[in-house]
Amino acid sequence: MFRRVTGFFSLLLLSSLASPALAADKFCPQRETILAFSDIVLAGDDALTPSVADRFGPEAAYLKIRYAGFGDDETRILLATVLKRSPRSQAANDLVSAWYLHRLGHKALRGAAGAEKFDEIMSGLRISGIRALLLDGGEDLLMKRFAAFPFVPLDNTAGPFTNAGGVISASIVDQSDEFKERIVRAAEANGLPDIANYVAASENDPAAWDRFIQRGSTKGSKLRPEFNADFARAMVGQPRVKGGGSPEKAQLHSNVIGTSFEPEQSFLEHILMLESGFEIGDLVAQQLTQQVKSGAINRSGTMDVAWLFSYRAAVKLAGRPALEEDLTRAYSGDRYVRTSDVFTIGDVMDRLLAVAALQPYVIGKTDAMPSKPEDLSDKIDWPRWTEMATKVRDGTVSPILAADLETFGIVTELLFAKGDPAALQAFVRQAPSGEARLSVANDFAMRLDRACAAYLYHPGEAFTLSGRPIFKFDTE
Repeated sequence: MFRRVTGFFSLLLLSSLASPALAADKFCPQRETILAFSDIVLAGDDALTPSVADRFGPEAAYLKIRYAGFGDDETRILLATVLKRSPRSQAANDLVSAWYLHRLGHKALRGAAGAEKFDEIMSGLRISGIRALLLDGGEDLLMKRFAAFPFVPLDNTAGPFTNAGGVISASIVDQSDEFKERIVRAAEANGLPDIANYVAASENDPAAWDRFIQRGSTKGSKLRPEFNADFARAMVGQPRVKGGGSPEKAQLHSNVIGTSFEPEQSFLEHILMLESGFEIGDLVAQQLTQQVKSGAINRSGTMDVAWLFSYRAAVKLAGRPALEEDLTRAYSGDRYVRTSDVFTIGDVMDRLLAVAALQPYVIGKTDAMPSKPEDLSDKIDWPRWTEMATKVRDGTVSPILAADLETFGIVTELLFAKGDPAALQAFVRQAPSGEARLSVANDFAMRLDRACAAYLYHPGEAFTLSGRPIFKFDTE
Protein backbone atom coordinates (compact mmCIF):
# COMPACT_ATOMS: atom_id res chain seq x y z
CA MET A 1 0.00 0.00 0.00
CA PHE A 2 2.74 2.46 0.92
CA ARG A 3 4.38 1.94 -2.49
CA ARG A 4 1.21 2.89 -4.32
CA VAL A 5 0.59 5.90 -2.12
CA THR A 6 4.24 6.93 -2.39
CA GLY A 7 4.01 6.73 -6.17
CA PHE A 8 1.05 9.08 -6.17
CA PHE A 9 2.74 11.52 -3.81
CA SER A 10 5.89 11.52 -5.94
CA LEU A 11 3.80 12.84 -8.83
CA LEU A 12 1.76 15.21 -6.73
CA LEU A 13 4.85 16.57 -4.99
CA LEU A 14 6.15 17.84 -8.32
CA SER A 15 2.83 19.21 -9.55
CA SER A 16 1.93 22.88 -9.78
CA LEU A 17 -0.81 22.94 -7.14
CA ALA A 18 -0.66 26.31 -5.42
CA SER A 19 -0.85 27.11 -1.71
CA PRO A 20 0.81 29.76 0.44
CA ALA A 21 4.29 29.18 1.82
CA LEU A 22 4.97 28.57 5.50
CA ALA A 23 6.56 31.51 7.23
CA ALA A 24 9.99 30.91 8.73
CA ASP A 25 10.21 30.58 12.48
CA LYS A 26 10.99 33.40 14.85
CA PHE A 27 14.75 33.86 15.02
CA CYS A 28 16.74 31.82 17.51
CA PRO A 29 20.52 31.31 17.77
CA GLN A 30 20.25 27.57 17.02
CA ARG A 31 18.44 27.99 13.70
CA GLU A 32 21.44 27.82 11.36
CA THR A 33 22.92 24.82 13.17
CA ILE A 34 19.60 22.98 13.02
CA LEU A 35 19.48 23.58 9.28
CA ALA A 36 23.11 22.50 8.85
CA PHE A 37 22.55 19.22 10.70
CA SER A 38 19.35 18.63 8.73
CA ASP A 39 21.32 19.06 5.52
CA ILE A 40 23.89 16.48 6.66
CA VAL A 41 21.11 13.98 7.28
CA LEU A 42 19.28 14.67 4.04
CA ALA A 43 22.45 14.44 1.95
CA GLY A 44 23.94 11.43 3.71
CA ASP A 45 22.30 8.33 2.32
CA ASP A 46 25.34 6.93 0.49
CA ALA A 47 26.21 3.29 1.22
CA LEU A 48 23.42 2.90 3.78
CA THR A 49 21.27 -0.20 3.88
CA PRO A 50 17.53 0.40 3.34
CA SER A 51 16.76 -0.37 6.99
CA VAL A 52 19.26 2.27 8.14
CA ALA A 53 18.18 4.83 5.53
CA ASP A 54 14.57 4.45 6.70
CA ARG A 55 15.57 5.69 10.16
CA PHE A 56 16.82 9.07 8.97
CA GLY A 57 15.20 11.81 6.94
CA PRO A 58 11.62 12.63 7.99
CA GLU A 59 12.52 14.63 11.12
CA ALA A 60 15.34 16.45 9.30
CA ALA A 61 13.05 17.28 6.39
CA TYR A 62 10.36 18.55 8.76
CA LEU A 63 12.83 20.79 10.58
CA LYS A 64 14.17 22.04 7.25
CA ILE A 65 10.66 23.00 6.13
CA ARG A 66 9.83 24.72 9.41
CA TYR A 67 13.09 26.59 9.96
CA ALA A 68 13.94 27.50 6.36
CA GLY A 69 10.48 28.82 5.57
CA PHE A 70 10.31 26.83 2.35
CA GLY A 71 7.87 27.68 -0.37
CA ASP A 72 5.68 25.02 -1.94
CA ASP A 73 7.99 24.05 -4.79
CA GLU A 74 10.98 23.63 -2.49
CA THR A 75 8.91 21.61 -0.05
CA ARG A 76 7.56 19.28 -2.73
CA ILE A 77 11.05 18.57 -4.04
CA LEU A 78 12.37 17.89 -0.54
CA LEU A 79 9.51 15.57 0.35
CA ALA A 80 9.87 13.72 -2.93
CA THR A 81 13.53 13.14 -2.07
CA VAL A 82 12.65 11.79 1.37
CA LEU A 83 10.02 9.44 -0.05
CA LYS A 84 12.40 8.16 -2.70
CA ARG A 85 15.03 7.48 -0.07
CA SER A 86 12.69 5.85 2.47
CA PRO A 87 9.60 4.59 0.64
CA ARG A 88 8.81 2.07 3.39
CA SER A 89 9.10 4.60 6.22
CA GLN A 90 5.80 5.23 7.98
CA ALA A 91 7.23 8.48 9.32
CA ALA A 92 8.06 9.71 5.81
CA ASN A 93 4.58 8.93 4.52
CA ASP A 94 3.05 10.48 7.64
CA LEU A 95 5.04 13.67 7.06
CA VAL A 96 3.90 13.98 3.45
CA SER A 97 0.26 13.23 4.29
CA ALA A 98 0.28 15.82 7.06
CA TRP A 99 1.81 18.50 4.86
CA TYR A 100 -0.65 18.01 2.01
CA LEU A 101 -3.69 17.82 4.24
CA HIS A 102 -2.59 20.99 6.00
CA ARG A 103 -1.64 22.89 2.84
CA LEU A 104 -4.46 21.86 0.52
CA GLY A 105 -7.19 20.58 2.83
CA HIS A 106 -8.78 17.19 2.44
CA LYS A 107 -11.34 18.28 -0.15
CA ALA A 108 -8.79 19.78 -2.52
CA LEU A 109 -6.46 16.84 -1.98
CA ARG A 110 -9.25 14.42 -2.86
CA GLY A 111 -9.98 16.41 -6.00
CA ALA A 112 -6.34 16.35 -7.03
CA ALA A 113 -5.81 12.69 -6.22
CA GLY A 114 -9.08 11.21 -7.34
CA ALA A 115 -11.31 8.98 -5.21
CA GLU A 116 -9.24 5.79 -5.51
CA LYS A 117 -5.88 7.36 -4.69
CA PHE A 118 -7.36 9.44 -1.91
CA ASP A 119 -8.78 6.27 -0.39
CA GLU A 120 -5.27 4.77 -0.43
CA ILE A 121 -3.92 7.88 1.31
CA MET A 122 -6.63 7.55 3.96
CA SER A 123 -5.74 3.92 4.54
CA GLY A 124 -2.16 4.86 5.42
CA LEU A 125 -2.88 7.79 7.74
CA ARG A 126 -0.93 7.92 10.98
CA ILE A 127 -0.87 10.42 13.84
CA SER A 128 0.33 13.50 11.92
CA GLY A 129 -2.01 12.99 8.99
CA ILE A 130 -4.89 12.25 11.36
CA ARG A 131 -4.28 15.49 13.23
CA ALA A 132 -4.11 17.51 10.00
CA LEU A 133 -7.33 15.93 8.73
CA LEU A 134 -9.21 16.59 11.97
CA LEU A 135 -8.02 20.19 12.12
CA ASP A 136 -9.33 20.59 8.58
CA GLY A 137 -12.80 19.54 9.69
CA GLY A 138 -12.54 15.98 8.37
CA GLU A 139 -13.78 14.17 11.48
CA ASP A 140 -16.83 12.64 9.83
CA LEU A 141 -14.74 11.43 6.88
CA LEU A 142 -12.19 9.86 9.22
CA MET A 143 -14.79 8.14 11.39
CA LYS A 144 -16.62 6.74 8.38
CA ARG A 145 -13.31 5.36 7.18
CA PHE A 146 -12.50 3.70 10.50
CA ALA A 147 -16.04 2.33 10.78
CA ALA A 148 -15.63 0.61 7.42
CA PHE A 149 -11.96 -0.30 7.76
CA PRO A 150 -10.74 -0.55 11.37
CA PHE A 151 -7.48 1.19 12.16
CA VAL A 152 -4.44 -1.09 12.11
CA PRO A 153 -2.54 -0.74 15.43
CA LEU A 154 0.85 0.97 15.20
CA ASP A 155 2.60 -2.09 16.60
CA ASN A 156 1.88 -5.40 18.33
CA THR A 157 2.40 -4.20 21.90
CA ALA A 158 -1.31 -3.56 22.53
CA GLY A 159 -0.27 -0.29 24.18
CA PRO A 160 -3.02 2.19 25.06
CA PHE A 161 -1.88 4.68 22.42
CA THR A 162 -1.32 2.31 19.51
CA ASN A 163 -5.03 1.86 18.69
CA ALA A 164 -7.40 4.27 16.94
CA GLY A 165 -8.78 5.90 20.08
CA GLY A 166 -5.35 6.34 21.59
CA VAL A 167 -3.77 7.75 18.43
CA ILE A 168 -6.63 10.17 17.75
CA SER A 169 -6.81 11.44 21.34
CA ALA A 170 -3.03 11.88 21.47
CA SER A 171 -2.98 13.70 18.12
CA ILE A 172 -5.34 16.44 19.35
CA VAL A 173 -4.45 16.50 23.05
CA ASP A 174 -3.64 20.23 22.83
CA GLN A 175 -6.98 21.21 21.31
CA SER A 176 -9.95 22.77 23.13
CA ASP A 177 -12.74 20.80 24.77
CA GLU A 178 -15.15 22.22 22.20
CA PHE A 179 -13.02 20.80 19.40
CA LYS A 180 -12.65 17.43 21.12
CA GLU A 181 -16.39 17.22 21.70
CA ARG A 182 -16.93 17.47 17.93
CA ILE A 183 -14.69 14.44 17.50
CA VAL A 184 -16.54 12.56 20.24
CA ARG A 185 -19.89 13.19 18.55
CA ALA A 186 -18.57 12.17 15.13
CA ALA A 187 -17.21 8.92 16.57
CA GLU A 188 -20.50 8.16 18.32
CA ALA A 189 -22.49 8.91 15.17
CA ASN A 190 -20.40 6.36 13.28
CA GLY A 191 -20.60 3.62 15.91
CA LEU A 192 -17.06 4.01 17.27
CA PRO A 193 -17.48 4.19 21.06
CA ASP A 194 -13.85 3.24 21.70
CA ILE A 195 -12.63 6.39 19.93
CA ALA A 196 -15.30 8.53 21.57
CA ASN A 197 -14.35 7.11 24.97
CA TYR A 198 -10.69 8.11 24.64
CA VAL A 199 -11.38 11.61 23.34
CA ALA A 200 -14.14 12.37 25.87
CA ALA A 201 -11.84 11.35 28.71
CA SER A 202 -9.10 13.63 27.35
CA GLU A 203 -11.23 16.74 27.74
CA ASN A 204 -10.21 19.15 30.48
CA ASP A 205 -13.73 19.10 31.87
CA PRO A 206 -13.95 15.82 33.85
CA ALA A 207 -17.73 15.83 33.48
CA ALA A 208 -17.41 15.40 29.70
CA TRP A 209 -16.64 11.70 30.09
CA ASP A 210 -19.56 11.25 32.51
CA ARG A 211 -21.91 12.79 29.97
CA PHE A 212 -20.52 10.52 27.28
CA ILE A 213 -21.14 7.42 29.42
CA GLN A 214 -24.65 8.59 30.26
CA ARG A 215 -25.49 8.75 26.56
CA GLY A 216 -25.06 4.95 26.49
CA SER A 217 -22.71 4.61 23.51
CA THR A 218 -20.71 1.88 25.23
CA LYS A 219 -23.65 -0.31 26.19
CA GLY A 220 -23.48 -3.74 24.62
CA SER A 221 -19.87 -3.30 23.51
CA LYS A 222 -16.86 -5.27 24.71
CA LEU A 223 -15.10 -2.12 25.83
CA ARG A 224 -13.68 -1.51 29.27
CA PRO A 225 -14.39 2.22 29.15
CA GLU A 226 -12.83 3.09 32.52
CA PHE A 227 -9.58 1.29 31.67
CA ASN A 228 -8.81 3.24 28.49
CA ALA A 229 -10.35 6.44 29.82
CA ASP A 230 -7.90 6.44 32.72
CA PHE A 231 -4.98 6.44 30.26
CA ALA A 232 -6.49 9.39 28.41
CA ARG A 233 -7.05 11.18 31.72
CA ALA A 234 -3.42 10.61 32.71
CA MET A 235 -2.31 12.04 29.35
CA VAL A 236 -3.83 15.40 30.32
CA GLY A 237 -2.84 15.18 34.01
CA GLN A 238 -6.33 14.42 35.29
CA PRO A 239 -7.39 11.96 38.04
CA ARG A 240 -8.93 8.60 37.18
CA VAL A 241 -12.50 8.67 35.92
CA LYS A 242 -13.65 6.84 39.04
CA GLY A 243 -12.00 7.07 42.42
CA GLY A 244 -11.60 4.32 44.95
CA GLY A 245 -9.95 0.98 44.46
CA SER A 246 -6.60 -0.11 45.81
CA PRO A 247 -3.79 2.31 46.72
CA GLU A 248 -1.72 0.61 44.00
CA LYS A 249 -4.14 1.84 41.33
CA ALA A 250 -3.82 5.42 42.53
CA GLN A 251 -0.02 5.11 42.68
CA LEU A 252 0.13 3.66 39.18
CA HIS A 253 -2.04 6.47 37.82
CA SER A 254 0.20 9.04 39.47
CA ASN A 255 3.23 7.46 37.84
CA VAL A 256 1.56 7.56 34.43
CA ILE A 257 0.67 11.23 34.90
CA GLY A 258 4.35 11.88 35.63
CA THR A 259 5.29 10.06 32.44
CA SER A 260 2.96 12.31 30.46
CA PHE A 261 4.85 15.35 31.78
CA GLU A 262 8.30 14.04 30.82
CA PRO A 263 10.03 15.60 27.81
CA GLU A 264 10.93 13.40 24.83
CA GLN A 265 11.30 9.93 26.33
CA SER A 266 10.30 8.39 29.64
CA PHE A 267 12.58 7.37 32.48
CA LEU A 268 9.69 6.87 34.89
CA GLU A 269 8.32 3.94 32.92
CA HIS A 270 11.53 2.07 33.70
CA ILE A 271 11.16 2.50 37.46
CA LEU A 272 7.44 1.78 37.58
CA MET A 273 7.97 -0.97 40.14
CA LEU A 274 10.79 -0.62 42.65
CA GLU A 275 10.98 -2.86 45.70
CA SER A 276 7.98 -4.82 44.33
CA GLY A 277 5.54 -1.94 44.45
CA PHE A 278 4.43 1.34 42.87
CA GLU A 279 5.11 3.56 45.89
CA ILE A 280 8.64 4.72 45.00
CA GLY A 281 7.74 5.32 41.36
CA ASP A 282 4.69 7.27 42.51
CA LEU A 283 6.74 9.53 44.79
CA VAL A 284 9.32 10.20 42.06
CA ALA A 285 6.56 10.94 39.54
CA GLN A 286 4.92 13.42 41.90
CA GLN A 287 8.22 15.22 42.46
CA LEU A 288 8.93 15.34 38.72
CA THR A 289 5.45 16.62 37.91
CA GLN A 290 5.91 19.46 40.39
CA GLN A 291 9.28 20.32 38.86
CA VAL A 292 7.69 20.57 35.41
CA LYS A 293 4.69 22.57 36.61
CA SER A 294 6.98 25.01 38.45
CA GLY A 295 9.10 25.53 35.33
CA ALA A 296 12.24 24.06 36.90
CA ILE A 297 12.16 21.39 34.19
CA ASN A 298 11.18 22.48 30.68
CA ARG A 299 8.41 20.20 29.44
CA SER A 300 9.25 20.97 25.81
CA GLY A 301 12.99 20.66 26.32
CA THR A 302 15.28 17.65 26.04
CA MET A 303 14.99 14.66 28.36
CA ASP A 304 18.36 15.20 30.11
CA VAL A 305 17.33 17.22 33.16
CA ALA A 306 14.17 15.18 33.73
CA TRP A 307 16.04 11.85 33.56
CA LEU A 308 18.75 13.03 35.94
CA PHE A 309 16.19 14.43 38.38
CA SER A 310 14.11 11.23 38.39
CA TYR A 311 17.15 9.01 38.69
CA ARG A 312 18.55 10.95 41.63
CA ALA A 313 15.17 11.08 43.35
CA ALA A 314 14.75 7.31 42.97
CA VAL A 315 18.28 6.67 44.29
CA LYS A 316 17.59 8.91 47.28
CA LEU A 317 14.34 7.10 48.08
CA ALA A 318 15.30 3.49 47.31
CA GLY A 319 19.08 3.34 46.94
CA ARG A 320 21.08 2.61 43.79
CA PRO A 321 20.90 -1.22 44.17
CA ALA A 322 17.11 -1.07 43.82
CA LEU A 323 17.52 0.36 40.31
CA GLU A 324 20.15 -2.03 39.00
CA GLU A 325 17.76 -4.42 37.25
CA ASP A 326 15.79 -1.59 35.66
CA LEU A 327 18.96 0.02 34.35
CA THR A 328 19.79 -3.14 32.38
CA ARG A 329 16.69 -2.75 30.20
CA ALA A 330 17.26 -1.94 26.55
CA TYR A 331 17.12 1.67 25.47
CA SER A 332 14.95 2.07 22.38
CA GLY A 333 15.71 5.69 21.53
CA ASP A 334 17.99 6.98 18.77
CA ARG A 335 20.39 9.00 20.89
CA TYR A 336 24.11 8.40 21.21
CA VAL A 337 26.81 6.77 19.13
CA ARG A 338 26.64 3.02 19.65
CA THR A 339 29.77 0.90 19.99
CA SER A 340 27.88 -2.35 20.61
CA ASP A 341 24.54 -3.93 19.76
CA VAL A 342 23.41 -3.78 23.39
CA PHE A 343 22.62 -0.28 24.68
CA THR A 344 20.75 0.06 27.96
CA ILE A 345 19.00 2.61 30.17
CA GLY A 346 22.11 2.41 32.35
CA ASP A 347 24.28 3.36 29.37
CA VAL A 348 22.12 6.45 28.83
CA MET A 349 22.36 7.36 32.50
CA ASP A 350 26.16 6.94 32.41
CA ARG A 351 26.40 9.51 29.63
CA LEU A 352 24.02 11.93 31.33
CA LEU A 353 25.99 11.69 34.59
CA ALA A 354 29.33 12.10 32.82
CA VAL A 355 28.19 15.17 30.88
CA ALA A 356 26.59 16.73 33.98
CA ALA A 357 29.85 16.28 35.90
CA LEU A 358 32.08 17.67 33.15
CA GLN A 359 29.92 20.54 31.89
CA PRO A 360 31.11 23.11 34.50
CA TYR A 361 34.69 22.32 33.48
CA VAL A 362 34.19 22.52 29.69
CA ILE A 363 32.34 25.85 29.92
CA GLY A 364 35.08 27.31 32.14
CA LYS A 365 32.94 27.65 35.24
CA THR A 366 35.57 25.73 37.21
CA ASP A 367 39.25 25.14 36.57
CA ALA A 368 39.49 21.87 38.47
CA MET A 369 38.80 18.63 36.63
CA PRO A 370 35.92 16.93 38.46
CA SER A 371 36.38 13.51 39.99
CA LYS A 372 34.55 10.52 38.58
CA PRO A 373 30.88 10.51 39.68
CA GLU A 374 30.17 7.86 42.28
CA ASP A 375 27.28 6.36 40.29
CA LEU A 376 29.19 6.12 37.02
CA SER A 377 29.62 2.52 35.90
CA ASP A 378 32.90 0.92 34.90
CA LYS A 379 31.69 0.87 31.29
CA ILE A 380 32.62 4.57 31.08
CA ASP A 381 36.28 5.23 30.32
CA TRP A 382 36.63 8.22 32.63
CA PRO A 383 40.25 9.05 31.71
CA ARG A 384 39.23 9.29 28.06
CA TRP A 385 36.24 11.49 28.94
CA THR A 386 38.45 13.86 30.95
CA GLU A 387 41.05 13.96 28.18
CA MET A 388 38.39 14.92 25.65
CA ALA A 389 36.90 17.44 28.08
CA THR A 390 40.23 19.25 28.18
CA LYS A 391 40.39 19.36 24.37
CA VAL A 392 36.83 20.66 24.16
CA ARG A 393 37.49 23.29 26.83
CA ASP A 394 40.70 24.46 25.15
CA GLY A 395 39.27 24.40 21.62
CA THR A 396 41.83 21.86 20.41
CA VAL A 397 39.47 19.22 19.07
CA SER A 398 40.94 17.55 15.96
CA PRO A 399 38.83 15.99 13.17
CA ILE A 400 40.95 12.86 13.59
CA LEU A 401 39.07 12.17 16.84
CA ALA A 402 35.90 11.48 14.84
CA ALA A 403 37.41 8.32 13.34
CA ASP A 404 36.93 6.36 16.58
CA LEU A 405 33.24 5.79 17.37
CA GLU A 406 33.57 6.02 21.14
CA THR A 407 35.63 9.20 21.01
CA PHE A 408 33.27 10.65 18.38
CA GLY A 409 30.37 10.13 20.77
CA ILE A 410 32.22 11.63 23.74
CA VAL A 411 33.40 14.75 21.89
CA THR A 412 30.01 15.53 20.35
CA GLU A 413 28.29 15.26 23.73
CA LEU A 414 30.84 17.57 25.35
CA LEU A 415 30.75 20.12 22.52
CA PHE A 416 26.97 20.21 22.86
CA ALA A 417 27.29 20.62 26.64
CA LYS A 418 29.77 23.47 26.11
CA GLY A 419 27.21 25.29 24.01
CA ASP A 420 29.50 25.65 21.02
CA PRO A 421 27.29 24.89 18.01
CA ALA A 422 29.84 26.10 15.47
CA ALA A 423 32.53 23.72 16.75
CA LEU A 424 30.00 20.88 17.05
CA GLN A 425 28.81 21.44 13.50
CA ALA A 426 32.35 21.55 12.12
CA PHE A 427 33.37 18.39 13.98
CA VAL A 428 30.35 16.41 12.73
CA ARG A 429 30.82 17.67 9.16
CA GLN A 430 34.41 16.41 9.14
CA ALA A 431 33.51 12.98 10.52
CA PRO A 432 33.63 9.94 8.22
CA SER A 433 30.38 9.42 6.34
CA GLY A 434 28.13 6.65 7.51
CA GLU A 435 25.47 5.74 10.03
CA ALA A 436 27.19 7.27 13.10
CA ARG A 437 27.54 10.66 11.43
CA LEU A 438 23.91 10.67 10.29
CA SER A 439 22.72 9.51 13.69
CA VAL A 440 24.58 12.29 15.50
CA ALA A 441 23.45 14.99 13.07
CA ASN A 442 19.85 13.82 13.30
CA ASP A 443 20.02 13.65 17.09
CA PHE A 444 21.46 17.12 17.58
CA ALA A 445 19.11 18.74 15.05
CA MET A 446 16.23 17.45 17.16
CA ARG A 447 17.86 18.42 20.46
CA LEU A 448 18.56 21.95 19.22
CA ASP A 449 14.98 22.28 18.02
CA ARG A 450 13.91 21.93 21.65
CA ALA A 451 16.10 24.90 22.55
CA CYS A 452 14.46 26.88 19.76
CA ALA A 453 10.86 26.65 18.52
CA ALA A 454 10.37 23.06 19.78
CA TYR A 455 8.37 22.07 16.70
CA LEU A 456 8.87 18.37 17.46
CA TYR A 457 7.52 18.71 21.01
CA HIS A 458 4.02 17.39 21.71
CA PRO A 459 2.18 17.36 25.06
CA GLY A 460 2.25 13.92 26.66
CA GLU A 461 4.87 12.72 24.19
CA ALA A 462 6.90 10.45 26.48
CA PHE A 463 3.71 8.58 27.38
CA THR A 464 1.80 8.56 24.09
CA LEU A 465 4.31 8.66 21.22
CA SER A 466 6.87 6.02 22.29
CA GLY A 467 9.58 7.78 20.31
CA ARG A 468 7.48 8.27 17.18
CA PRO A 469 7.45 11.80 15.75
CA ILE A 470 4.39 13.91 15.15
CA PHE A 471 4.71 16.48 12.38
CA LYS A 472 2.55 19.55 13.02
CA PHE A 473 2.24 22.40 10.54
CA ASP A 474 -0.44 24.28 12.49
CA THR A 475 1.75 25.38 15.40
CA GLU A 476 3.66 28.64 15.70
